[in-house]
Amino acid sequence: TGPGGLLTPPHYCQRMKTVQKSAKLANVCYDIRGPIMDAAKQMEEDGHKIIKLNIGNLAVFGFDAPEEIQQDMIRNLPNSAGYSDSKGIFAARKAVMHETQKQGIKGVALDDIYL
Repeated sequence: TGPGGLLTPPHYCQRMKTVQKSAKLANVCYDIRGPIMDAAKQMEEDGHKIIKLNIGNLAVFGFDAPEEIQQDMIRNLPNSAGYSDSKGIFAARKAVMHETQKQGIKGVALDDIYL
């Protein structure tokens, strides 16, 4: 025990290594309640249509999951314990990629999409 009877951490905890964030994440933000959300609200007020994909339940926005995504989810359940691959379900990522292609957005590859 340390001063005042408090437990001191094991020796290995005192030498933790700092892990630097990957440069690939330099422009990645996860902000659902701050400046990004405020800007989206303002854009809506200005008449822009905003598709909010920041929550897990897209049904509240009128989106139905395509059959391919539903089947991927069903197939993934035994191995997932409720979680999908860290990038997201393959079929959903593929659907996003196809949508970017439909909209003429260039340079979006499947490996660029995280859901």
